[in-house]
Order: sequence, then C-alpha cells, then structure tokens
Amino acid sequence: MIKVGILGTGFGQTHLELYKKIEGFQIVSVFGRNQDKLNSISDKNNIHTTTDINDIVANPDVDLIDICLPTELHAEWAIEGLKNGKHIFCETPVSYDLGEAAAIQQASLKYNRRVFVNLFIKFSAPHKFAAELAEKNECGKLIGIRSYNRTSARWGNLGLQRNVENFHNHMMDYAIGLAGMPDSVIASGIDYGEKSIVTSVLKYDGMYAVLESSSALPECCPFEIGFELLCTDGIIRFDAAYGDYTKEEFSIIRNGKPREVLQIDEKDDYEEVIKHIRYCLQNGVKSEFIDIEAAVNTVKLKEMILRSL
Repeated sequence: MIKVGILGTGFGQTHLELYKKIEGFQIVSVFGRNQDKLNSISDKNNIHTTTDINDIVANPDVDLIDICLPTELHAEWAIEGLKNGKHIFCETPVSYDLGEAAAIQQASLKYNRRVFVNLFIKFSAPHKFAAELAEKNECGKLIGIRSYNRTSARWGNLGLQRNVENFHNHMMDYAIGLAGMPDSVIASGIDYGEKSIVTSVLKYDGMYAVLESSSALPECCPFEIGFELLCTDGIIRFDAAYGDYTKEEFSIIRNGKPREVLQIDEKDDYEEVIKHIRYCLQNGVKSEFIDIEAAVNTVKLKEMILRSL
C-alpha cells in the first residue's frame, strides 16, 4: 500500500478522488490553508486534514507526497519532501525556473527518491497510440510534427509568457518525447494582455515540429486540440473539439491505402498517470514518461522559446 499525503485543496481534490478509485493507495492526510475546505474534505472522505504542511512532509507514514500547490511553491516543498525520504508527484509545470527544476532533479538523485511530474499528455489515448505507431515506423520514418491547442479566454491569464509556460508546455513535452530536444527554435507570438497566440518551430536534423497555442478564440468556440505526425509514407492525425459540441477523429493516411478512421479506446489521462506511478513505485523502476528529467527538458525548451519570442 502506497501511503499518500496531498498538498493543496484545489486540484488536490481531483487527485484525491483518483486515489480513492485506484487500488494500492491510502490517503494519510490533506494539507490546505482554508479550514472550511479542509472540514468539507474531512467530513466527505473521513480522512485527516491539516493546516500545518510539516504534518505531511515530516510524517514517517507518508510514502508519496502529491504537490498541488501554486507552481512557485513546487520546488521548495518537493525538495523538502525528498529530504524527508518521500517520493514526489508534482503538478505541471514543475517550475517556471530552470534552476529550480534542476535542483529538484539533483535532490531526487541525492536522496534516491522518485519525482514524477504530471505530464499527462503522454497518457492521452490518441497521443499514446500515435507515438507507438511512430516508434514502429508504421507510416515510415517520422519527419514532421504539427500540434495545436486553441481556446477562448476561459482559463484565466494566458498572455504570452503564461501561454508558453502553462498551455504550450504539454505540446513541448509531446514533441520532446517523440523527437528529443531540438537543435534550435524560432518562435513568434502576439500578446493581447491576458490572451495570446504562440507559434514555435522546433528544428532538428532531418525533421521539424510546429507547435501552436492560442487563447484568443471567441467565447462561443469549443476547446480544440490536435496533432499531425508527418512520416515518409503517410500521416497520423488527431483532431478534437470539446464544448457545446464534441468531435474526436483519429485517422491514418498511408501510401497505397484509403484513409483509415480508427476508434481509440478513451481512458482518463490522469487516472492512467496515477496507475503508472503505482507501477513504478511497486516495481522500483524509473518512469520513461513523467520522470523529473522529462520535466526539466520541458522547462529548458520553454526557455528557448521565450528567448526567441
């Protein structure tokens, strides 16, 4: 049984519900600053809550600390948890600062504890299936990636910098997972205050990636997400929209074959991440998808994009 302490009562409550659904976890305590929220969580779930963060960080019964605090606090409490012998599951972005992200990685090595970061896009069913097809060269060699996220201003401030840090970042992680770190980046953007449009071109030897994120759609528009993997012998494509209407289409075009539209078994991305953490901790293995190293690379790429902007 993996015993979990959760820091944060915002998205932390979503994580709490996931742990309750998945076998192999026990919630020890939840930390928060709002006593009314904590009382509600305690009454509903019959679990311990606290306004003293050290009740969790220094608790010898806790194996895994789940950090759902504001991003600016991630590094401090991830490192403190590692010092106290805990594994860490941290919401994304792991940090806005590359030095802080690297410090978490170094602490993970020093104290021999795992740090997982919620880079959930790799567990999205269409993204995962497309990556598997690309790895097997099902449509030939991968030579290009195009990815997009588009939304109206429904997520708070997504001006130019926050767009890159909080909205662009999952596309960056997916591109790195497929192709590694790029040789160089050219980025352009338009800032509308709390709305923005960012396009980044990642250059590789023999291939490229184009990432577009916009928070400037009209209010009536759905949230849109999609990608296209261009290969030497075909294209793997996913396009989706969520809102007043929903559209999901996964298709493959291959040389000499008619266009195929495939049905992908959808799973909860976040739930799959938690199950993956359980597997890694129970088997003592490093994650190849959401380890701190992957998160640090995403922060590095973010810095390259911001410098270009």
